[in-house]
Amino acid sequence: MALRFSKTPRLLTLFFSLFFLIPLVTPVNFVVIQPGEGTPLFPKVLQVKNSDIRTYKPHGQAYLLSIWVSTADAKILGVEAIGCWARAECVLYPRSAFYKRNTTAVKEEKKALREMKLSQSDAMSATKNYLKKNFPTVDISKLSDSSLKVSLPDTGGPSGGLIFSIGLIDFFTPEDFLQGRKVAGSGTISADGKVGAIGGIAEKIIAAKQAGATVLFASRENCGEIPENVSGISVVAVSTLEEAMTYLRKAPHSNFRGVTGCTNLGA
Repeated sequence: MALRFSKTPRLLTLFFSLFFLIPLVTPVNFVVIQPGEGTPLFPKVLQVKNSDIRTYKPHGQAYLLSIWVSTADAKILGVEAIGCWARAECVLYPRSAFYKRNTTAVKEEKKALREMKLSQSDAMSATKNYLKKNFPTVDISKLSDSSLKVSLPDTGGPSGGLIFSIGLIDFFTPEDFLQGRKVAGSGTISADGKVGAIGGIAEKIIAAKQAGATVLFASRENCGEIPENVSGISVVAVSTLEEAMTYLRKAPHSNFRGVTGCTNLGA
């Protein structure tokens, strides 16, 4: 009996192998976002260079939160995207949501550093305005951007404005705002104390919990992006620096964990 062998099965195998393999090694138009770290402001990040300005030792800690975002130049392969999708703490976003077309990692890094410097300056202005209103006996005549030394390598963006202001107010006043708590915050700040939205709030909640914070201040503008099932931390949505400081002035008796300040979440 004569046997005939067909190459069709081999060709089909090759076809299907390539069909599934090529997408895995092909770059996709997404960026990868993961929770970053919670960086304590005291005693190394925020330091006063002017010895004539009186400061008070914080009783507690304030944390600046970050997220890890793949750079504008990074090529995210299909297999990496699938790996990210499989991890609960990893998120994919369209590249256009984070980066302009034809930008580079160098350009984005410079932009982020400029935004952070401006954020620190606005935080100082917001702090001075708050102190002038609520602590008129505190001498702010010598407070300026040059009064501070901020040590934050490899970090950029405007989202640290709110927590910078909280840290500075606790630094320059005799009142114990932190009351032994670990407090985190993520929101932009304007010179008049308005708190604005930031990106990656869900990832920053994770970063705050990993840092051991019990309270996280977020912008009320981010309420639509805050998960409904937050546990293990109190997420407090605010619109102004004044609201955040009023919350901190209350004695920390509550053991509530969840979200307050967001009407869309029923809180």
